[in-house]
Formats: sequence, structure tokens, C-alpha cells
Amino acid sequence: MKYHHKIAALCISRIFDIENRKFVMQLSEKLREQDCMLWIYHINTDLYWNEEVFRPEEAVFDLVDFETADVIIIMDEKIKSRRVTEKLISGAKAHHVPVIIVDGNDPGCSCVNFDYRSGFEQIVRHVLEEHHVQNPHFMGGIAGNPFSDERLEVFRQVIEEYGIPFREDRVSYGMFWARPAIEATEKLIAGENLPDAILCANDIMAINVSNTLQKHGISVPEQVIVTGFDGIEEIYFASPNLTSVRCGCSDLSESVFQTVMHCLANPDYIENVSVRPFLLKSSSCGCSCTENGRQLFNFNDRFYRYQDDRQILYEITEKMQSCDTIAEAGYCLFCDQLHDMTFLINPWCEDHTVNHFESRKETSFEETMLLFFETERFNFQQKKISRKEVIPDLEQYMNRGYPLIFNAVGFMGIPLGYLCFHFPDYELVNYCKIPQIINILGAGLGGFINWQYQRYLMQQLEFIYKYDALTGLLNRLCFNKEFDALKESLHGEECPMEVILSDLDGLKKINDNFGHNAGDHAIRTAAEALKQACPPGALCVRFGGDEMLAVIAGEYQVADIINSIHRWLAHYNQTSGLDYEISASVGGYTGTLSADTEFSQILQKADAAMYSRKQKKRAIHSESL
Repeated sequence: MKYHHKIAALCISRIFDIENRKFVMQLSEKLREQDCMLWIYHINTDLYWNEEVFRPEEAVFDLVDFETADVIIIMDEKIKSRRVTEKLISGAKAHHVPVIIVDGNDPGCSCVNFDYRSGFEQIVRHVLEEHHVQNPHFMGGIAGNPFSDERLEVFRQVIEEYGIPFREDRVSYGMFWARPAIEATEKLIAGENLPDAILCANDIMAINVSNTLQKHGISVPEQVIVTGFDGIEEIYFASPNLTSVRCGCSDLSESVFQTVMHCLANPDYIENVSVRPFLLKSSSCGCSCTENGRQLFNFNDRFYRYQDDRQILYEITEKMQSCDTIAEAGYCLFCDQLHDMTFLINPWCEDHTVNHFESRKETSFEETMLLFFETERFNFQQKKISRKEVIPDLEQYMNRGYPLIFNAVGFMGIPLGYLCFHFPDYELVNYCKIPQIINILGAGLGGFINWQYQRYLMQQLEFIYKYDALTGLLNRLCFNKEFDALKESLHGEECPMEVILSDLDGLKKINDNFGHNAGDHAIRTAAEALKQACPPGALCVRFGGDEMLAVIAGEYQVADIINSIHRWLAHYNQTSGLDYEISASVGGYTGTLSADTEFSQILQKADAAMYSRKQKKRAIHSESL
């Protein structure tokens, strides 16, 4: 036990669903009484059993620390990914951490499963015994799906027990979804033998079956009874309210809690537990409904608070995207709508010179993370922390006794970081805001990273457009524009002007003896000497292979600038360690800059001055020989 409490790691999706949130609350309270804390690793939507596609939110399961967790609880049917489940089981076994699978099976783990068979049997017997159905029909999910096939088997067994023969035309398939269920219902309506009850393998299909029947003037339940299975929230908003079967969170949380206690006492403990679902009678079969008022209140509460916060959160996204630094983007998050949360991001989010959304595929989290934002801290500062720390002030939040909820934050298929919510309660509204917050922060941070890279590209393009790639001096095109702009800034006045022209000595000799890379280096060095010697604001341009020119507005001493160039090169030669020396012939003159000044005139005078210097240098060199 690394902390002062034992840790149960719960891997789950959609904790904002009412039943899931109740399960979390009940399990957490039971565990807290035994000094065991619940850490929740959460995704906002299930993974649809699609093992081919990586979704950034599933990276949250990489945060599960098998050296810290004392037991792992995997809600297999809610996550819906064998890849994720198998990876978690493998990691847990490698560290000898017990695993409890809920709604799934693994021979090396304790398993807690709903008895879906008995649950569906309840609803079939109910419509036959209490509503005296004589011509029932089964709306299955997908042929070959184990859940759908099991419910079909129960349907066949029970109706035959009641003396109703099973026929193939008593079965349709709605693919567990809306459109296929509607199409299957349309075929039933168009047929000659409309059933008096349609028993669906899940609630989504049942809601759409009911709506389609009524669209064609067929009353539910007076002419056709419709039932579902799962007990999702939407059954209370369907018209009529839908009869279904719910897998109760109270019985489930108690069974999972007892299994956790056994596993904590004995990590090698393996048990298979069955939980019986219960029937929810409602209007779609002709029974009365008692729960829709409470559910409607919960729905309204979440909906209107969500609407109130949405605009503010979107404004935060826009602010983040337009920030200049990662620190500014983080400080955008300080607002009343974001509370009880800590946000850590991968440090590479600060690097704006790389297109991360193209170069990084299926990445997870670095061992060192950047604390991007935290709502609880005074004098907050972004800083690097080890991922092993999880979040700053971890013990403080654990001592509250409420679950820590972890979510991965991603953008364009790449995990950017993770959020830890440390709510001091089980408030439904807080849980319901989690998906919205995750999406807003992913878009805000991802947009910021994209915009920073776009800025970097624009800077690079601007540099390419304005500057010579080898020397970093202005190129001819940009120099001409800058020179014209300088003249316009005089507003018809005149000002003193100094012009310096530098020509590299012995470039051919350097190229011939040391290669063209050495020649390029010599050109760059001569250009650097010119830039260093000239005052700020000078227009320095490479206008030939090894010829460079500077135009300086204002009163300066040409001789001082030329001497500074020579001193800079002399110092460089003394310290560079090269086998050759770099020198330049530099000439200059002082003139007057006005709106009528032509660059060709400047160049001609500067060239004459430089040529004179070069001739003198050659003469001195000849005399020395």
C-alpha cells in the first residue's frame, strides 16, 4: 500500500449516466468505510468493440499504476474493447494485482455478471402472463451476437412453454440501433400478420419501434405492446414510457464491493458472481409508470445548467487558441465553471516547431508531465512533475474520501494530457459536465498547439521571403522594399546616410582547397561580421555571391564601422581553429538619403570605395612578397 489508503482502480465509461453515477457513489461509500479509495479511469463514450481504431480518450487506461493499485475493476461491457481489457489484465497479472471483470469473463479473474437471461425471461413472462399476448415478436440485435442470441433463445423457450409455436417470422433484427429497427418495423407493418407485442433486445430499438408504430397510426400499447431491455434514461422520456429491464446498481455495487474485499484479503481469490436484473413496468405494456417524474427532474437540472455554462466554456476555447504562450493558455482556465480539477499535459505541447498531429500516432503520456492548470492552488505556476506523483497535493484530495476521476484529453487523434477531477461530492451536474469540459479543453489546447505551429510556419515563410538563406541578410527583393520604405519615412526630408560594401577575400581559394562547405561558412562569417559592426536598424543585404552591403540612416563614422568589421574577423580567426583565414575588403562612404536617392547610385559609389580598398590590400600584399 503506497498511500495511507488502499486503492481500487475502476475502469469505466459514461459515469455521467444516472445508473453509472449511482453505482460509483454506492461502491465508493462502501469502500471508504474500509479505508479503500476509488480511483476512476474514465472514457466519455464506449469503444464499440472497434479494435482497429485508436481513440485518444482510451489513453487514460495507460495511467493505471499497477504498483499503486491494490485491485483493478474493469467494466468490460461498458468500455467495449477487448484490446483495452486484455492490456489491463496483462499489466495487473505482471504485478500480481487482482482483477475483477464486471459484465465480462476471463478465466484468471473474478467476474461479476448480470444474469441477463433471467432478466429477459422476466419481461417475456410478464407480457404473456399479465397482458395475455398471443402473437409475440422478437426484435433482435445482430444475428450471431451472444447477447442477442441468448435473448432469442429465452424468447423461444418461454413462448413455447405457454403454447405459442416459434416460427422464423416471429424474429426481426434491428442491429441494436435506430435506423435498422425502424426499417424492420416498417416491414412488420407492411406484412399481413402484425404482432400484438414486440419484445426488443435493447431500449434504443424499442423506442424507435414504438415511434414507428405510432407514426403509422398503430397505438402502443392498445394495439401493440412494445418492451425494451437495459433500463436506459431515455425510456422515461419515450411516449409512452417504455417497459424495460434494469440491471440494478445497488445489487451490482454490493456484489463488486464484496468481491473487492475478498481480493484485498487474498490476491489469488477468484469468484464468479451473478446479479439478477429487475423488471421496470411502464406504460408501453399497459402498466403504470412511477419513476418518470424523478428522472425528468434530473434531466432538466442537467440540461439547463449545461446550457448556462456552454457559452462561457466556448469562449475559453477561443481565448486559449489565440494565446502566445502555453502559460497564457493555462491561465485562461481560471473561471467559476472549472473547479475541482487538475490538468497535466505532455511537455512536447510547448514545442511549436513540430506538427505533432502528423508526427505523433497513438502516443500516450510522458514520464514527466507539465502541470498546465490547477483550480485549487494559490500563486499557481506551471511546472514539470513526475507522472508518478499523479497530481500535486494528492494526499489532500484523497483525504476528502471522494473518488479521483481521470480522463484523457485529446485532439485530432492524439492524447495531449490528462485531467483529474477531485470533486468533494457526487453531484450529478458535475459528473455530467465532464464530457463537455474534456471536449472544450481538447479543442482549446489542440487549437493553441495548431496555431502556434502555424505561426512558426508563417515566421519561417517570412524569413524565406525576406532573408537570404545562407547569410541571414536581407535578400535583394526585400532590401528594395525596405529601402523604399526607409525613403518614404523621411516625408520629403533628407538625412545623413552611411553605406558599407564588403567583399570576401579569396573565396575561390577557400573553395578549391577546403571545399564549398568551407566557402559557404566563410560567406556566413563575413555576413555576421557586417551585421555585428552595423548599428541597429541598418539594412544589410547580400546582393551577390560574396558581396554584401549595408545602408545606415543617421550620422555614424564609416571608418569606425569598417575597423569594427576587421576586428571582428581577426578575433574570429584567432579563436576558430580553422586551417584558413577569413577576411574581407570593405569600403564605404557617407552621403545623403532622400526620396530621390537611387540604389544604383549607392551601389556604384560603394563599389568604387570597396574596389579602392581591395586594390590597396593587393598592393600591400605584393610589396610584402
